[in-house]
Amino acid sequence: MDQLDQKREIQQHVELGGIISLPYRIARLWQRYQQFGITDALPASEVRYVRALNGMVLIVTGLLWLQLPFVVGLLPETRYILASFFLWPLLWQVIPLLNHRGKYTAARLFFSFSTLILIALNAVQLGPTTENHLFMISVFLGGFIIYPPKDFRLLTLVVVLSASALVGLEWFYSRYAGLIAFPAEFVQITRWSSMSALFLIVLAITIYHYRVVTEAERKLELEHQRSEGLLLNILPASIAEQLKRRETPIADRIEDASVLFADIIGFTELAGRIPHERVVEILNTLFSEFDRISARHGLEKIKMIGDSYMVAGGVPIPIPGHHIEIAACAIEMLEYVRSGPVPEAPELGVRIGIHCGPVVAGVICDMKFAYDIWGDTVNIASRMESHGMPNRIQVSSDFHARTCSNFQYHERAAMQVKGKGVLKTYLIEGEMKQVATL
Repeated sequence: MDQLDQKREIQQHVELGGIISLPYRIARLWQRYQQFGITDALPASEVRYVRALNGMVLIVTGLLWLQLPFVVGLLPETRYILASFFLWPLLWQVIPLLNHRGKYTAARLFFSFSTLILIALNAVQLGPTTENHLFMISVFLGGFIIYPPKDFRLLTLVVVLSASALVGLEWFYSRYAGLIAFPAEFVQITRWSSMSALFLIVLAITIYHYRVVTEAERKLELEHQRSEGLLLNILPASIAEQLKRRETPIADRIEDASVLFADIIGFTELAGRIPHERVVEILNTLFSEFDRISARHGLEKIKMIGDSYMVAGGVPIPIPGHHIEIAACAIEMLEYVRSGPVPEAPELGVRIGIHCGPVVAGVICDMKFAYDIWGDTVNIASRMESHGMPNRIQVSSDFHARTCSNFQYHERAAMQVKGKGVLKTYLIEGEMKQVATL
């Protein structure tokens, strides 16, 4: 919570009640006390351990001081208990100061050892009937919330010492009673007080761990969903599943695929006269709409190369009708670019080429991996685009043969295509039903 939020919250309390309520003051004290030692330089992984230590100091201080009236009422027998209950919490105020100075390990060790000594002294005085020695359990349980993994050896030391102290006190009680004879009423009340305090401490530690684990699981699930979403943005779903199962190499031969290339006409000139931020924004607008169009037709976007866009049908899973869908997709892309989505460049156009046939598909590279397709089919589709006409969709004779009953075509004169010889090509005029209604 920043200072502005704090001021707003205080103002709300003032407006609602005229004064800041006691619970609010306690909550603010708790938050500020826990923040001792929390700086920007402190690794995020250690922040909760520092807060937990500060919080434990405040909780135990409160529990001890709440018992002072009862201890005072039984003086003089309880004078040593009174001294420890009053002075020890004051001594613990060194801990937030050590945290504030960055002495985090020293603060943890000071709290652990001083608590062990306090419990041992009181247990020896009070005797076995008060069960005060069981507070040793809270020492090694609390160690798991104040010592980070890097201090595992120190945590082990605290656990061993507290367990040894518990066993040692049991041995002491088997041979001796308490050092001081207290009234039966005091022993009975102290026993109930000790058990209640121990229960509250263990409950607080358990709740703390429960919240930490729950929050960690929630964040882990969010990160899992985010990583899943990113993976599906990069790879087809079926390929992503194979990759997660560590199936390598991921390579398939697809006997019948359709491939589309689309190139934005006039974009290079436009990019030279507008700010670079706008260049990226325009490409994002155009290709994001291409993504949506492709997805509606059940096609798979393969990649973008500069201001060129590549999409395939029947990849990676063969599906019927992908030839028709990719042609319909091309028509929608052309209509979208013709609608003038870029106000400062209404002259922008698109050149589209399509071919169909067998391809090889797979994932390449270990770093920044990519799903891609290769083969003669891809090369010819690229030639259909590069040798095409502005704002027209040019297809190969193979693709024409697959879709001539669904779309109206204009046959072009045979042309020499680099690397492929003389090829017959066709231009899509529109869907058959659309042309029939003209």
